[in-house]
Amino acid sequence: MRSRKTILAAVLLASLWTSFSGAAGGAEGTGFTLESAGGERVSLRRFVGTKPVLLVFWATWCPHCNAAVPAINEIQSRLSGRLQILAIDFMESREQVKAFMKAKGVTYPVLFDSDGTVARSYRVAGIPTYVLLDKEGKIVYFDNILPPSVDKYL
Repeated sequence: MRSRKTILAAVLLASLWTSFSGAAGGAEGTGFTLESAGGERVSLRRFVGTKPVLLVFWATWCPHCNAAVPAINEIQSRLSGRLQILAIDFMESREQVKAFMKAKGVTYPVLFDSDGTVARSYRVAGIPTYVLLDKEGKIVYFDNILPPSVDKYL
């Protein structure tokens, strides 16, 4: 009887995680086109089929997001030819984000999700949220911490 309860609890937790995260392994990433801090329109479609993409959902007021900037800059520097990073700011002003980018030395592209549509489509429940899409656009990682070794997903 106890093992049935354990199995049922595990299945229930896995089901809840999948429904809240919206990112069951192998699920297709949701396409989008957003404006970058530089004013360019950037589409996820541009990268699918060519290289993996790390989506970073964040905001300037988030202390964990701030703390992750050096690590994300390092990943950008080390893997720029093999991985595309797209940081997606959650509903903040351009001026505020540009000032943050300059002050923190952000080296990766930042896009504006001004109405939260993209975050909702990925079922982002909190920030930071990291979503790693493989070369084909399938979700291979979804969590509130950076993947411990991005290289293993490439």
